[in-house]
Amino acid sequence: MINLIRNELSKIFHKKSIYIMLIITLVFIIACNVIYKYKDDSLKYSVSYQVEHYEEVIKNLDPNNKNDIDEYILAKTEIETGKLIQSYGEKYNWQMRVINYHVRDVIRQMNEYLYKEKDTAKYEETKTEYEMMIAKINSGDWKYFVQVELNRVQEKLKQAKEENIEEQIYNLELQEQTLKWRLEKNICYGDDYKNECLSLWESGKRQVKELKEENLSSHSYKLNYNRAMEQIEISKYDIENEKTSGLDSDARGLLLNIFDQFELFIIIMGIMIAGSIVSEEFNKGTVKLLLIKPYKRTTILTAKFITSIIVLLIVIIIVMLMQFLVGGIVQGFELFKTPAVVYNHNIGQIQEISIPNYLLMQTLGKLPMYILLMTLAFALSTLFTNSALAITIGVLGYIGGPIVNQLAMAYNLKWIKYFVTPNWDLRQYLYGGIPQFDGITLAFSIAIIICYMIIMLVPTYMMFKKRNIKNI
Repeated sequence: MINLIRNELSKIFHKKSIYIMLIITLVFIIACNVIYKYKDDSLKYSVSYQVEHYEEVIKNLDPNNKNDIDEYILAKTEIETGKLIQSYGEKYNWQMRVINYHVRDVIRQMNEYLYKEKDTAKYEETKTEYEMMIAKINSGDWKYFVQVELNRVQEKLKQAKEENIEEQIYNLELQEQTLKWRLEKNICYGDDYKNECLSLWESGKRQVKELKEENLSSHSYKLNYNRAMEQIEISKYDIENEKTSGLDSDARGLLLNIFDQFELFIIIMGIMIAGSIVSEEFNKGTVKLLLIKPYKRTTILTAKFITSIIVLLIVIIIVMLMQFLVGGIVQGFELFKTPAVVYNHNIGQIQEISIPNYLLMQTLGKLPMYILLMTLAFALSTLFTNSALAITIGVLGYIGGPIVNQLAMAYNLKWIKYFVTPNWDLRQYLYGGIPQFDGITLAFSIAIIICYMIIMLVPTYMMFKKRNIKNI
């Protein structure tokens, strides 16, 4: 058996196709790392249209006409606010956020005192406040505005507690916590990962509160609750520890999400090997030379099947090494010093795992899916001796899996749990996770996987044993 496997491995690694696919994979990995390193994530925030629109509107308005005055003040405020934002750039920045949330109201008050109430004293007083805010912005003192917001929120919170308005208390407490984190952890307003964590934590907390009003025994509740808790705890961990464990766009994130990012290449290479390892022997006529060796046909077929799995594992390791080396060279190897972070639902705590151990668990969870698809291609290759058919149907099986699952969820198809696609990704059970479909467990999924493997392999072995090779 070992000699047969060694011989099969030698034949596979003499094929040019596998090296071509590895080169394509490497190029894609390099491109991903370079793009993620140099891409500009800043949101474009253009107010040109807003300014131009209100400049046209204001031309037809008379500030001395009582019927036009309110609309005139609105247009004037929008124009001045827009031009002020433009002076700090066209990208989303903390200055834009502060101007929209703080300065805009002051500009509106100035225009009301100037054009509507014609109160020079109040106008000058408000103008002084405006100039102070602009001075704070120009000096980069964004914390001043955070403190202003925090004071307002705390004042509202005190009032809400006195009136015992639970919904308002809950939302204000969330706002209070995010503002305190901004000050404590030096998180400036923006659209970076730290701000994303604040947003995810707050939205997750609101979702959990809403979920508690649903049916606690329903599967959808448990699934959504687990996801929300994971979002909350990982975001909180990163905020409090000033880390980026949930970031998936750096070299470390790409490595930890290797199967989400580069799975297609792994699948194609695995299916190519499994879908041609038997059929090529028949197409080239070399199967006669193989079968005259002193081995049973079942032994020969088993050796080919085991070889396919070994090659799959080698490909996975190579792709991981490619990402590690390319990501380290392009973005820095120091990123890999940070361990993987997961939320363990069994103990209700964040858990740090070394990157090798995390990748091992992810690989073990994904292997059933890969092996099943390879087994499908392997069976078709043996039964029909047609590599193109075997590879095509194998790839279609991979593409169709998520579609089947989505349709099953959309139409609440209970029987889908007996199909292989909801069961073949065992990662859903890791760290106390809830499976995507109700009624399935880890033991059930393993049983389904084994059943489908038997269904595909039994007729494959039977056909290979009985096949007449005289006319080949």
